[in-house]
Amino acid sequence: MALMIEVNLLPAEHRVVRNEYAWLGERRVVYSALAVLVTVVAAWMIWLGLTATLASTQSHIDALQKEIHTYDTVKTQIKALEDLKAKQDKKNQALRSISVSKKRWVRILEDLNASVPPHTWILSIKEEGNDRLAIEGRTYVFQEVAQFMLQLERRPFFDAPTLDKIEQVSVTGAPTVPAAPGTSGAAASSKGNSAFAFTLHCPLNPSIHSDEAATDGEKGALGNGH
Repeated sequence: MALMIEVNLLPAEHRVVRNEYAWLGERRVVYSALAVLVTVVAAWMIWLGLTATLASTQSHIDALQKEIHTYDTVKTQIKALEDLKAKQDKKNQALRSISVSKKRWVRILEDLNASVPPHTWILSIKEEGNDRLAIEGRTYVFQEVAQFMLQLERRPFFDAPTLDKIEQVSVTGAPTVPAAPGTSGAAASSKGNSAFAFTLHCPLNPSIHSDEAATDGEKGALGNGH
């Protein structure tokens, strides 16, 4: 592209020398520069504000995370306490389901004591549901099992018992048992190391739940021996 040659034809006295930096003084240039400067300053200030907000938000998030971690520990402790409470409630319910009559077992043991025959002893007494007792015992004389059942049925706080099982077992240190009617002394001595194991299921009389004083008839019955 060819360069244009400028020729000034004005007389020398009328010639004006153009300043090469005059464009800097034009308003458009000044306004544009100011606008750019303001934009840069505003952007810098906005960036500073966002940075400060981000730092504050991150600090708040960290504090919330620590608080959540603390609450997680408390939640674990609450769960453990709830489990412990559930176990205690179950135990308390089981205890409440047990009859707490203060004279219940006194009456039961008194009736049992008055009913056990001379050559019979009790190994265990277990409480079953529906007011029933399971009595496990031993005897040297077979006939005393029936006598024991009859005596229990006559007691004021027992109903008719039922025999679950009876079998002959060996025992250590067993004394010589007197011969039963119709049995020779030799036969009785030969059974000196064995006994009969039996289990009775005895329903209890509903009056066993009463805490009132026993009647005179009951007191007399409880005081009788074999």
